[in-house]
Amino acid sequence: MTTFLALYRGDSISAAKLLALTAEPTLVRDFAARLLTESREQEQDAVLQEIERGRQRALQLVKSGAE
Repeated sequence: MTTFLALYRGDSISAAKLLALTAEPTLVRDFAARLLTESREQEQDAVLQEIERGRQRALQLVKSGAE
């Protein structure tokens, strides 16, 4: 499975322009690893907790798949 990293910039999501795109495994792995180490507040809402668990699992897969 191909994993890539895209960097956008703009005043809003709809106005954002693509600045960079890479599938370089080292860059993708390092970015995923950094996101995994970010501190997130514990969410009390059960749905948001599940979303965060899914996000964490996806980042782990990206990180391990790029190694």
